[in-house]
Amino acid sequence: MNPEIAVSQPSTSVDAPFTPWQRLVLSLLCFADCMVVLDFSIVNVAIPSIQKALGFRPENVQWLFTGYGLVFGGFLLLGGRLSDLYGRKRIFMGGTALFTLASLAGGFSINAGMLIGMRCLQGLGAAFLAPSALALLMGAFDEGPGRNRAFGVWGTVAAAGYSIGVVLGGLLTAFLNWRSILFVNVPLGLGIIWAANKWLQEPARPASRPKLDVLGSILVTGGLMLLVYGLVTAPQSGWGSPATWNRIGVGLALLAAFVVVEMRTAEPLMPIRIFLLPGIAAANIVCSFMSAALVAMNLVLTLYFQQVLNYSPFITGLAFLPHGLAASYAGPWGGRMANRFGSKAVLMGGSLLVMLSLGVLAFISTHDLYWILVLPATVVLALGGMPAFVNLTLLATSGAQPEDHGLVSGIVNTTGQLGGALGLAVLVALAAARTASAEAAGVAHVDALISGYRLALGIGAGFIALGLLAAWVGVKKRS
Repeated sequence: MNPEIAVSQPSTSVDAPFTPWQRLVLSLLCFADCMVVLDFSIVNVAIPSIQKALGFRPENVQWLFTGYGLVFGGFLLLGGRLSDLYGRKRIFMGGTALFTLASLAGGFSINAGMLIGMRCLQGLGAAFLAPSALALLMGAFDEGPGRNRAFGVWGTVAAAGYSIGVVLGGLLTAFLNWRSILFVNVPLGLGIIWAANKWLQEPARPASRPKLDVLGSILVTGGLMLLVYGLVTAPQSGWGSPATWNRIGVGLALLAAFVVVEMRTAEPLMPIRIFLLPGIAAANIVCSFMSAALVAMNLVLTLYFQQVLNYSPFITGLAFLPHGLAASYAGPWGGRMANRFGSKAVLMGGSLLVMLSLGVLAFISTHDLYWILVLPATVVLALGGMPAFVNLTLLATSGAQPEDHGLVSGIVNTTGQLGGALGLAVLVALAAARTASAEAAGVAHVDALISGYRLALGIGAGFIALGLLAAWVGVKKRS
C-alpha cells in the first residue's frame, strides 16, 4: 500500500449555489452540531455553583466532563456504523431525542450521582447524533467545491458553538441558576427533531442490509472506553500507577482483538479496506495531534486566567470570545481555500500558524499579558486552526462510498476525542510535574504554575509539528 495520501488538485470550477433544500439541511445539521459542541463548554463556568448545590466532592467534579467524554468517545464508531446500517435520519433523531431527555433529567438532578449519570447519557446521545449528522451532510453535498463550502460552514458553527457555550453558561448561571444550562437544550432538541422529521431525507440503503457485527461492536466500544478512561484518569491516578497502565493495556488489547476480528468477519463493523482510502490514515493522525494540542491549550489558558490572573469565570469566558469569533470568521474560508489552493496547502499553512501561536503563548507570565500576547496569539491560532480542521475533515472523508459515510464520520470524530484525551492526560501530567518540581526547589506557587503552563503549551506546539510532519509525508497532490 502506498503510504501517501493522494489529494486532488485545487478546483477551478465555479461553485454552484446551494439549493433551498441544501440550505435547510445545512442549517439544521449545523444547529444540531452546535448544540453538542456548546454542551462541552457551557458546563465549565457553572462548576462552582453545581459543586455547592449538589455537594460534589472535589475529586468527583471531573466526572461531569470525564463521564460525558468517556461515553461519547467510546460509542462514536458504533454510532457512525449504526447510521450506515439502520438509517442516518433515524439514528440522528434518536440520538437527539436521547440527548434532549438526558438534559431534561439532568436539570432536575437531586444529587451528584444523578447528574453524572445524565451527563453520561448525554454523551451517548451525542455519540449517535454527531457522526450521523456529518454523514447526512456528506450525503446532501457531492464531493467537490460544494461539499468543501458546506464543511467550511459546518466548522464555523462548531467554533461559534464553543464560544457561545462559554458566554451563555456564564449568563445563565449568573442570572438564573446552574440548572438552566441543561434545560436550554430541551427546546433546542425538540426543534431539531421536528425539523429533521420535516426536512431530512433518509438515504437509500442496499436491499440486503449487512448484519451488525456484535462482537466487533463490543470489542471496539469497550476498548475505546477503557483507553479513554485510562488516559483521562492518569493525572489523578499517576502515570506510574499500575491501575493506569492496566486500563490502557486492556483497552489496547481489546482494540487489537477488534482488528483481528474485523479481518476475519464477513460483515465487519469497520472494514479494514476503509483505511486504503486516500485520506483516512494520515488525516486522522494529524487530527489526533491537533486535538491533543488544542484541547490542552483551552484547559491551560482557563487555569491561567483564573489561577494566575484571577479572572472570574464570566470574564474568562469573555477572554476566549475573540478566539471563537476569529474561528467563526475563518471557518468558511477553509472550504473556499481548499477549492482554490488544495487541501494539503491549507492544512499545512493553517497548522504552521497554530504551531507558531502556541510557541508565542508559551511565553505567558505572572503579569497580565492578555492584550499584548494572549489575545493576538489566540486570534492568529483560530485563523489558522479553523481552516486546517475543515480540511482535515475533508481529507478524512475523501473518497468514501455513500454506504460508508457514517463509518468515516465516526472514525474522524473518534480520533479527535482520543487525541484530546491523550493531550489532556500527557500535558496536564507534565505541567503538574514541572510545577511540583519548581515548588520543591523553592519557587513561589504562582511562578511554579506558570512554569508548568509554559511547558504544556510548548509541548503542544511540538504536537502540531508532528502533525505537520505527518501531513508532509502522508499527503500529496495527484500528479
